[in-house]
Amino acid sequence: SKFEAEPIRMVPAVMWIAYMYIVFFSDGILPGANALSLEQRTWEEVFNLSLNFFLVSPLLHLPFAPVVHPMLEGVFNVLLAWAAMFAGFLSDERKDKPNLLTFGPIVVGMQFLTSAFLLPYLAFRSPERDSEDIGTVFKEDISGDIQATVAEWRPLGALLGGVGSGAIVWSLIARPEFGGFNERWSSFIDLLSIDRVGSSFIVDLAIFALFQGWFVDDDLSRRGVAEEELMVLRNAAKFIPFFGLAAYLTFRPALPSIEESSN
Repeated sequence: SKFEAEPIRMVPAVMWIAYMYIVFFSDGILPGANALSLEQRTWEEVFNLSLNFFLVSPLLHLPFAPVVHPMLEGVFNVLLAWAAMFAGFLSDERKDKPNLLTFGPIVVGMQFLTSAFLLPYLAFRSPERDSEDIGTVFKEDISGDIQATVAEWRPLGALLGGVGSGAIVWSLIARPEFGGFNERWSSFIDLLSIDRVGSSFIVDLAIFALFQGWFVDDDLSRRGVAEEELMVLRNAAKFIPFFGLAAYLTFRPALPSIEESSN
């Protein structure tokens, strides 16, 4: 089995089971009520954050944009920008490398349930072939025209890195009624102490930081990069949370196109 061949897969598998229980069903491990309680405050918070997705509504001063704690908005939008960056690895799903869980829908699902989608994919994804056997991978090999376009879109990392940077700035200076840094930080910590949604976002950030590098070696192998090459970019993608991945997607070699190769 995949787990016998690569026991490391047990790490995301076990973490997924723990994550699902702790975030959605447990009482007392994380603050706030579990999902089965159907607490009105929780669903209102999720709805309000969704209305302020990527901060478009409050930046445009749209009349329906709700007022949410700016640090919670910042964490939420950094998390979704980070989740969207995994679209840069859609070449992991190809015609000659199908996965038990199709990666395109997984990336979409991560915009809603983040690690609940990422972790099982990491546990059950098809292994990449050895670098000497993989041959040339073309952009057109990626399953789905939209997925191929998004995966190899060069501005993806810079755009999402900019969204995340903007969200961090927003959390620090937006909504002056929340006070200066010390005041808004204190009120944010107080919010997290009673809030299941916000505390689960912090868990997701830690999981993304831990697993963002799991695709990198395979991705570089598909691009014809040997294990000892591009070490600075490789390590940045593995070990610098969020911004290292944004830089990697911006500066990694592109997959060739069949059309370009034939000319």
